Amino acid sequence: MKNYKELLKKISTWMKQDGLLFVHHFCHKVFAYHFEDPSVESWFTRNFFSGGTMPSANLLLYFQEDVAVVNHWLVNGMHYARTCEEWLKRMDQNAAAIRPIMESTYGKDSAIKYTAYRRTFFISLAELFAYNNGEEWMVAHFLFKKK
Repeated sequence: MKNYKELLKKISTWMKQDGLLFVHHFCHKVFAYHFEDPSVESWFTRNFFSGGTMPSANLLLYFQEDVAVVNHWLVNGMHYARTCEEWLKRMDQNAAAIRPIMESTYGKDSAIKYTAYRRTFFISLAELFAYNNGEEWMVAHFLFKKK
């Protein structure tokens, strides 16, 4: 997502006058930054977040033309780190059931590679969200009302 103003404007047209919008997104505590693929070394960006943005914790507060924030709070990143670790554990426990899904999605020749990518994704995010005891990357929650 890049155009938050237009997104919130469009969503506001779908809302009832007394409706509420709940937004849950991953964020960095202070900085918003784009995921770009400037080089071959950008494996993570290229495979998972190409063209995306990591928003800052307060980014949506700047886009209140059509909706107004009712509440805004942060959830420590350790919760998501544990979620990623659990997904990895369940993926490993269910490897036999997952293999045909990966083969039908990515092809028989690439199933092992994309399974390894998913495992790396979970491991990387668990480490990222656990960094600094979960106080650097975290989850932001917003509750908006229609203006």
